[in-house]
Amino acid sequence: MVVIDKRRQRRKTALMGWLFIMPLILYFIVFQIAPIFMSFGISFTEWNWRTAPRFVGFDNYVQLFSNRILYPNFWKSLWVTIQYMLMSVPLSVIVTLIVSAMLNSKIKGEKFFKSAFFIPSVTAGVAISAIWMFLIDPTYGVVGAINRACGTNVNLLGRTTTALPLMALMAIWSGLGYNVLIMLSAMKNINPSLYEACEIDGGGTIRKFFHVTLPGVAPTIFFLCITSTIGSLQAFDQMYLMTGGGPDGSTTTFMLEIYNMIFGYQEVGTASAMSYILFALILTITLLGQRFLPNGKERKIKKRKEKDGKHLKTC
Repeated sequence: MVVIDKRRQRRKTALMGWLFIMPLILYFIVFQIAPIFMSFGISFTEWNWRTAPRFVGFDNYVQLFSNRILYPNFWKSLWVTIQYMLMSVPLSVIVTLIVSAMLNSKIKGEKFFKSAFFIPSVTAGVAISAIWMFLIDPTYGVVGAINRACGTNVNLLGRTTTALPLMALMAIWSGLGYNVLIMLSAMKNINPSLYEACEIDGGGTIRKFFHVTLPGVAPTIFFLCITSTIGSLQAFDQMYLMTGGGPDGSTTTFMLEIYNMIFGYQEVGTASAMSYILFALILTITLLGQRFLPNGKERKIKKRKEKDGKHLKTC
């Protein structure tokens, strides 16, 4: 009887657990899993919201890659997105390393600086866009004040050469707090004895950074590179809010072109195909990153053990 009562109690506990997580499971299935499969099926159809979907096979994919007359912005938006990624990701990781190393050096006011850097990360993208639009406004903002003082008429968002770099700078600033928090946590976990050993060997600040800190945070660098790359390839809100893709399409990212394709041109099948092309691009870059980016101390330690084993065998 005691065994039966324990079994009933376990079943009751398991049932209560499933009931508690059932709303989340239903949400995940209905709003996450189901749309993935639905959009994948829609990518093989021609659909404009008004008529029934018509199956066209791989025609949407073929037309996107080959027909520059029908889809002139496909390659251009892809190139703009890659440019944005190349501008924002490397500089973001470098700035994160520098700021994290400064905060890790036991400076005064560390908690204040961590909070100050993290505030933009918890601020809504719409609010950040509004603040930056005011700052760089050629009439009223900081740039406007400089224009009045110098008698110039600089419009950073109105130039094709400055609009996209400004977006990249804004992304670096808004994401710096999150990246610094992750990187600083990794730096705090490095064994202090490694720094002491480096000092005994005559290593200074720069040598400790390159020979102790960088290898210690290599997995975190890899993580930030991948997440920053994915975020940059999915850039949408600030382009949509601040420039609408202009001037002359210089800030029309791939995600913004998908939005225009589905809500502007009402080509749902083509927009779905573009979404999966973006997914394939993100997956490819992630796999390449795992292959070529530094992925932590474990790999180096493994190689050292293999070399030491070979050396022992030869001896």
